[in-house]
Amino acid sequence: MYFQVPFLQLGRLFSYFGKSASPEAATSTDLFGGTEPWFGTNVSWTDVDDRVRGGSSMSYLKPVDNTTSVRFYGYLDTKTLGGAGFASQATRGDQAWDLSKWDAIQLAVSKADDKTYTFILKDEIPDTQREDGREQSSISWEYDFKLNTGNTSVAETQKITIPWNQLKATYRGRERKDVDPIKTGKILRFSIMARSFFEKQDGNFDIVLDSISAIKL
Repeated sequence: MYFQVPFLQLGRLFSYFGKSASPEAATSTDLFGGTEPWFGTNVSWTDVDDRVRGGSSMSYLKPVDNTTSVRFYGYLDTKTLGGAGFASQATRGDQAWDLSKWDAIQLAVSKADDKTYTFILKDEIPDTQREDGREQSSISWEYDFKLNTGNTSVAETQKITIPWNQLKATYRGRERKDVDPIKTGKILRFSIMARSFFEKQDGNFDIVLDSISAIKL
């Protein structure tokens, strides 16, 4: 004995099991590192150090051999500018990132010193430039972080999760609270910075970033 199953019902049966076996929606996407390059045709990184203001700090962002990681390192000087100082690397190019379907940024770090670093996003860039060719100042969205280590390396990769509402709006280094929320649908710049926090830290700095990702919480 056997049962005849109408063709339409059979199709629905296969459709049901096909849906149950489909993969779950992605919970993260790599932006730099991991499956995505740090340097490409549409985006590059460049130094934005206090030398633009007459300081002496220097920063570099270099690939780590045989990995998809990069090393952000340099020297933070506080004497030239009387206690102030910063050294950073920022993306350059015309690429815009639509991160509106994600809830947070996540940094994966496999090596760090005991310095405090600042991760920065920009969602607007003025069309006009300064007379010296530099970009005009605009709102930055910042998050300070420090690795849980007191030496020059960590035993395993540590992840720093940064929800959108944890980013602090600043303008020329000063916090601004009278601004609209960050426009996650059009992120135009990524930056990583070492700053003096007015003579709280200086000297050599060194951190290895494995990836920058957008994630769901």
